[in-house]
Amino acid sequence: MNRSIPIAAVLTVLAGAARPAQAQADLRPGLRPGNVDSTVPAGSLNGMAAVRSLGDDLARVAAENYTTPQDLAAWFASDLSLYLTPNGLLMNVCPAAPAGDGIDAAEANDGDGDDGSGDQTFGRIFDDEIALDDFMNLESIPGADKTIYLDVDGHFSTNNSWNHSINFPPYNTNGDPSTFSDSEKEAIIEHWREVSEDFQPFNVNVTTKDPGLARLIRSNSGDQQFGIRVLMTQATAGFGSGIGGVAFLNSFNDSIDNPCFAFNKGLGAGPQTVTHEVGHALGLRHDGLNGAEYHPGSGGGSPSWGPVMGAPFGRQLTQWSNGDYPGASRSQDDYAIIISSSNGIDAIPDDHGDSPFSGTQLTLDASIDGVINNRSDADSFSFTISADGTYAIDVINAVRGPNLDVLYTLYSQNPFGIVEIFDPQGTGDYVVVTDGTFEPKNNGPVSDYGSIGGYRITVSEVIPPTPLSFTFVGGLPTDLTAGEPTTITVDIDPGDDGPIVPNSPFLFYGFDVVGQPILPVQLVNTSGNTWTADIPAGECGQTASFYITLLAGDFQTFSAPDNPTQPFTAGVTDCGGPACLADVNGNGVADPGDFNAWILAFNNQSPACDQNGDGSCTPGDFNAWILNFNAGC
Repeated sequence: MNRSIPIAAVLTVLAGAARPAQAQADLRPGLRPGNVDSTVPAGSLNGMAAVRSLGDDLARVAAENYTTPQDLAAWFASDLSLYLTPNGLLMNVCPAAPAGDGIDAAEANDGDGDDGSGDQTFGRIFDDEIALDDFMNLESIPGADKTIYLDVDGHFSTNNSWNHSINFPPYNTNGDPSTFSDSEKEAIIEHWREVSEDFQPFNVNVTTKDPGLARLIRSNSGDQQFGIRVLMTQATAGFGSGIGGVAFLNSFNDSIDNPCFAFNKGLGAGPQTVTHEVGHALGLRHDGLNGAEYHPGSGGGSPSWGPVMGAPFGRQLTQWSNGDYPGASRSQDDYAIIISSSNGIDAIPDDHGDSPFSGTQLTLDASIDGVINNRSDADSFSFTISADGTYAIDVINAVRGPNLDVLYTLYSQNPFGIVEIFDPQGTGDYVVVTDGTFEPKNNGPVSDYGSIGGYRITVSEVIPPTPLSFTFVGGLPTDLTAGEPTTITVDIDPGDDGPIVPNSPFLFYGFDVVGQPILPVQLVNTSGNTWTADIPAGECGQTASFYITLLAGDFQTFSAPDNPTQPFTAGVTDCGGPACLADVNGNGVADPGDFNAWILAFNNQSPACDQNGDGSCTPGDFNAWILNFNAGC
C-alpha cells in the first residue's frame, strides 16, 4: 500500500528541530556514522527526530504499522536502525556481517570473497541433487499465492519508494558480474534451500524464478497474489554501502514493486540476511539482547542458536521468536504476524496426523518428508517389523540454517507404550511421533516456540556388514607329492572390510614344526578374488602346515585361520612306492641312521614316529620300529 504524510509538515518540523534534512548518524557497532546517507531516501529520520517530525501523524503511522503511538515512539528511541522516510514509510537499515563465526571478512558484503560453501551445517535434508543450471528455476511451493522472489540476476530499481533509479548488478562473489560461476550457482542454490526452510511452515513460494510483476504487487484489496522481491546484489551508486541489508516495514503487500535488499554474502550470513529483510517486509522488528539491538546468537553446545530477527550470523539453528529468552528486547510474536491478514500468508496444512493412532504408514527403507508447521504440531508415523533383525530410525532436519530442533518418541502399539530401547523381536507394530523441541542455552529459547520446519524420517533394517572371508578352492590338499611344490589356491572375498592392500597377502608355511610356520611366500592375485601360492616340496613323510595374513581397508590385519598358532594342515609328503615304516629318514633303505631319525620324530611328535599304526606317537612305537627294521624294506 502507498502511504504518505504532508511534506510541508515534515519540513516545518525539520526547521523547528534546526537540523539538516538528512539521515541522523547511526552509532551502533557495525554501521559507520554517515554510511547510510546514500541508502535511505533523502530526508529520512531516525531516533527521536523521527518522532518529533511526525507530530500529529504519529498515531496514523503507528496504525499503518499495526502498533500504538506510544510503542512506535519507544521503538524509534530504542532502535536507531529504524528510519522514517519523507513519505511516511518505516525502514530498517541492517548491519554488514562481521568477520568470524564462519564468515570470512572478504566475503561479508563486498562481492569479492569466496562463496562460503565451507560453512558449518547441522543436519541433512533438502540435499537432493539439484543441477547447477537450475539455479534460477527453483520453487519451494509452485503455485502458492504468496511469493518471495530471490532476484539474483540484477534489477533496475526505479519508480518505487526508494526514490532512486539504479541498475543493480547480479549476485557476485568472484568479481566477475558478467556470468555466474559454478560456485556462485551452488551458493545461490544453498541460499534458496535455507530461506525455503525458514518459510517452510508457511504457504509461500520461495523462488529464484522470475514470477512476473503481477505476483509481486497487490493491485487492489481483492488481489490475493502478491509478495516481495529480495535483491541479492552489491552496493551500487552508494546504495547499500557498508550495510548488510535494508527493507521497508510492512511492504509485503505494497501496490508497487518495493524490493528489499540483501548485501551480505557467503552462506554464513547471506541466507539469514535474506530472511531477515523479508521479515521486516512482513512487519517484524529486531530481536535484541540485554539492550543491544541485535541478538548475536548463543552457544552452549551444538547446535548454536539465534533468532532470525537478530544477527545470528554463522549460528547453526535459527528460529522465529516471540522473545521468550533471557534478556529479550521485545516479545513480538513473529509467527502470528507472518500469518496475519495483512500479509495474507497461511500456515501450510498439517501433513501428518498428530495422534499415535492416526499416523501415516511408513514403508521400511523408504523416506517420508514432513513439516512441523506450528509449535503445537506433532507428526505420527506407523510401521511394522515382520522379522527379527536390527533396525534404525533416522529423523533428520535441514541442510542449512534449520529452524526445527527435532525430537522423536517411539511407541509400541500392542501393548501401547513408550519404547525406551528399540530392539524388536519378531513381528511388531510401532509408531514414531516427531515434534519440535529446544535445548537450554546461554540467552537462548525457553520453549519450542520457533522449533518448526522440515524433516525427513526413515526406518530401515540395518544390514550387518559382510566380513572378509577365505575359501580354499578345491579344499585343503591332503596329500603332498615328494619333489613337487604344492599349490594353495584361495578365494579371498574382501566384503565390507576391503579393499585388500596390494602386496600384503602372504602365506607362511613349515614342515613338521611345532607352533607357527615361519617361512613366507607371497600370494599372487590371478583373477578376481583368486590368489595362489606354492608350498615347496617337503621330505618324505613330513607334514606341511600354513596360515595366511593380509591387510585390508584401513590397514587392518586379517588372518586365516583366525589363530595362526593353530595353522592349517596340508597333509603328509608321499614318497610313493611300498610303505617302509622303518625308513624314517626317507633314504629308501632301513639302516642304523633311521634310529636317530625315529628319535627325532618321537621328540617332534611327527607322523613318522607312529610305527605300530595306532595313530599316535608313544614309547611303544620304538619296539614296533625294531620289528619293522628287522623286517627290512
